[in-house]
Amino acid sequence: MEATLYNAAMRGNIGDGNFLFADHFKRNEENGYQVTPKGNTVLHVTSLYGNSHFVENVLKITPALLCYQNKKNETTLHIAANEGHTEVVHVLLARIEHHNTKEKLTRMTGTSGDTALHKVVRSQHLDVVKILVKEDPEFKFPPNNVQETPLYVAAESSFHDALINILESCKKPIYAADCIRSLWRWNKPLCEELDLWGWNSLRYAVKLGLEDVVSDMLGWKKSLVYLSPGSEND
Repeated sequence: MEATLYNAAMRGNIGDGNFLFADHFKRNEENGYQVTPKGNTVLHVTSLYGNSHFVENVLKITPALLCYQNKKNETTLHIAANEGHTEVVHVLLARIEHHNTKEKLTRMTGTSGDTALHKVVRSQHLDVVKILVKEDPEFKFPPNNVQETPLYVAAESSFHDALINILESCKKPIYAADCIRSLWRWNKPLCEELDLWGWNSLRYAVKLGLEDVVSDMLGWKKSLVYLSPGSEND
């Protein structure tokens, strides 16, 4: 990628006396598809730096970049989600409505098998978690290449708010129950562990109305009921 184009994307510079982004693209259509050594397009770069206005302008000229993947097979949505750039995520998803590819983009995976939801849960940006879950409530939250679902990542990192948001928004309650049950069977003593808010796994299952999971847990150890219930304000 030309240094001039990279710097413009990094700074969100649409144009000044020395550079006009639109003219640069119009002079040669291939300019829009220049990439960095990591395979990042101008849209990846400007998304990394959170330049939502620049993102809008790129997509007006070269909308095909929306689903373009870099050498890690990551889209701009992966990049923006990981960085927690809420406005960029909004712009990307708003643009998708015009191309009927919303589900395609939110469900695309990188080389590691991570979706954008995996990335944002891992980097713990709750606002973007809420956006992605709301935009695709039918999503089945699949595992990545090491069998981690976004739900698992949230649980493992004690990302309490994301865990609740995913489970409450999920339109596949049987799937949600299966996810929690799988986590429990993988390491039953985790049921006894309290998170930062003083919640254990049983309390989450009760809150979410997962009766079968509650029954399984209490069948294993009834004393889970007597563990600290955490703050009533949590």
